[in-house]
Amino acid sequence: MPLPFLDQHATYVIDLNKFGIKNDGTAPQATRLGINNALLWAKAQGYNHIVLPGGTYLIDLDTSDISKSAGIVMQSGMHFQLSPDTEIRLQGNTSPNYNMIYMKGVHNVKLSGGKIIGDKKAHQYEMRVAFMRGGVNPDGSLNNNPNWIRSEVIDRYANPGLLSHFRLWEIDGVDASGYHFYQYRDWVSRFTLAGYRTNGLFAPGAPTGRGWFLDDISLNNKMVFAIQLSSPLTDAEIASIKAKVDNMYYTHEGGHGVGIYGGNRIQIENVDISNCTGDGIFTNWEEYHSDPSLYTQEQMGGYLQINDCLIHHCRRQGISICSTNDVHILRNKIHDIGYDDDGVTTDFRNGTPPMFGIDIESMVGESNIPYQTPDQPDGLELNYRIAIQDNYIHNNVRGHFVNADGNYIMLQGNTFKGWNVGGIISHSTQQSVKFIDNTFLGSLLVVEGDSVVDGALFQGGTLKLANTKGAIVQNVKMKDASLSGGSTYGYFGTPTVNVGTGVFTLPFAHGMGNGAKLVFEQWVGRLPGGISVDKLYYTVNITSNSFQVSESPGGPPVMPDDAGEGNFNVSRYNYGRCYMNHIVLERDWRADSSLQPNFNILTSGIVMKNITVKNYDMQIMVPAKYAGRPNVIEGLTLMEGAVRFEGSSISSSEFMRMKTGVFGGKDVELGLDSANYTRQIDIRNSKFVNVGVQLNGNSSIIGSTFLDAAIGKGNTDNKAVVLHSYLDRSKVNAYWLNKENSFTLASSVLKATTVSGSDPYLKLLNNVELES
Repeated sequence: MPLPFLDQHATYVIDLNKFGIKNDGTAPQATRLGINNALLWAKAQGYNHIVLPGGTYLIDLDTSDISKSAGIVMQSGMHFQLSPDTEIRLQGNTSPNYNMIYMKGVHNVKLSGGKIIGDKKAHQYEMRVAFMRGGVNPDGSLNNNPNWIRSEVIDRYANPGLLSHFRLWEIDGVDASGYHFYQYRDWVSRFTLAGYRTNGLFAPGAPTGRGWFLDDISLNNKMVFAIQLSSPLTDAEIASIKAKVDNMYYTHEGGHGVGIYGGNRIQIENVDISNCTGDGIFTNWEEYHSDPSLYTQEQMGGYLQINDCLIHHCRRQGISICSTNDVHILRNKIHDIGYDDDGVTTDFRNGTPPMFGIDIESMVGESNIPYQTPDQPDGLELNYRIAIQDNYIHNNVRGHFVNADGNYIMLQGNTFKGWNVGGIISHSTQQSVKFIDNTFLGSLLVVEGDSVVDGALFQGGTLKLANTKGAIVQNVKMKDASLSGGSTYGYFGTPTVNVGTGVFTLPFAHGMGNGAKLVFEQWVGRLPGGISVDKLYYTVNITSNSFQVSESPGGPPVMPDDAGEGNFNVSRYNYGRCYMNHIVLERDWRADSSLQPNFNILTSGIVMKNITVKNYDMQIMVPAKYAGRPNVIEGLTLMEGAVRFEGSSISSSEFMRMKTGVFGGKDVELGLDSANYTRQIDIRNSKFVNVGVQLNGNSSIIGSTFLDAAIGKGNTDNKAVVLHSYLDRSKVNAYWLNKENSFTLASSVLKATTVSGSDPYLKLLNNVELES
């Protein structure tokens, strides 16, 4: 993203002596003030390119405004460049929130070079307070009442962040229902009392923190806790008390290297950011308004580029995009979020959730911002149009990337490395999310919603389907990896029907509201009279697991004429939308024939084409008692593996094996003898080489070739048919069948093939036997 507004013809190298700045890691307050004054002076003089010379700059925080706790405050229309050997370090502090580089409402800004190092290693998350015998009078003066204990004087100046919304924790061995607290100006006396409360409750039972009576720290900066004892304590017991005081925001996850609030046209380039108690880079809207009409699109932030940065070892996130639109995150390295320097140790001091490399999450639904949605197109955009390209994101504790509420998101050419529970994921409700030509090294990619995966390389790791609603997954190469999960969103199955009331009831909570769109289908069974497969229906009069249907939103319920027959299906009108094409899953060698179904999915109406699996096993399942659209599988090639199909229609596929097959001759298994799986399974125009084919479910194989194969059938009531096929050097094993018309072999050509079994259990019709 070029920044033509910064032509850098007016460059100023900061004069450290002029502004009292130290670059030897000393004088943090003077250094912070000096850098900020230098930026203000340079801007006033017309400079737009300000350079901070090499050295170590230790800064503190301006805690006069606890909400921002700012270090260096950026100015609009400015490129602030840190020399390559420049380090800005944050002094250890107690602030739950801070922004080492603070950008609020700025525009046309560039930050580049150097290192920004947070205070993670020295941060103070709590304090311990000593107590003595005696209490506090209502006027703020101290007393020696032996039935009370009071704390040492607590200095707000010393711990401004931690004490902003303080919590006093219950104290072991102290029997008390609560505490009083008294606040003063500068010292403790009845003349300096600013206010007091007598209703303090101990944490963690009372998680809400208490604040200061006066926001101005100069008027309200000392405090004493007082506790009335329900049972006495000895002097030694009192002397041993070290009471815990922390902040209501106890995670301290708001400490950011760079904080951008409503910034527009911002570039962050070639900066090393590390060891923040929160995020390396955090963006959000400019400020809260009690009147929602005061928010503007510009206040949400826009046109941000983060490129060629190194972001690592921060506690919470690498980068959080929490409102900004039109963002480009390019060629960064983001790693070890939530870890200590060793890349292994993760604990409270080193990590706090979510601990992702990149997080797109505005939480706008919990605000009063009138935000844009597909149903509310006139709202403000937040987290729209974000491109994440050519980054290396690895070794993060809980995830590499998550998109909670961003729309029009593209991840292209990135490398993700390392396993964690969160992996790479975009939530199912978000629009237009694309994963293009990314590499996953031992990582987890979760595909939800209408996401598109086009081009992916897996070395180890997992590709997982979850809540897909139109997802496309294509051109994927997987080595020593797995493909798993499910694509059953919106499928409900067969309800019970109350003909008199027109109520359809499911055996589970359906999660729909009134007005949800439904379709009825009769792949098997028959629909209730008066219900049509050609109509779109709308739910009315819902309960948690039942509903009526209408032909128009909010219209009168349809009353069926009868309850239908068999396993008809009612589901959301767009259920089962997942499409897979050109997928290769392989490993170099399988040492034995033990099952390892690394291609294992539960689906409802998926469409799969051109799938190759080598040296792994497969399982393609449907929900129990499935009555929906069959899975469509075309062009599957399975080499040296076994597969089980349920509820599927398979064509133009090849199943081949040279190694020892699965025990029991079930290399290709069509269904089970189970009341949960009764749907017909069909295979057409396919080839079976040196495999055992087991026809346990209702199944048919048509127009196919069997070479050195074995075909078996379970002794069940299910019917199996092999029709218009060619069998060469193969076996048909039906000698144990005793169910009539259990297996039919018809209109096929047999060469050097043995058939065992007898009529009427095995039917041989119109077959031709060739000489060997």
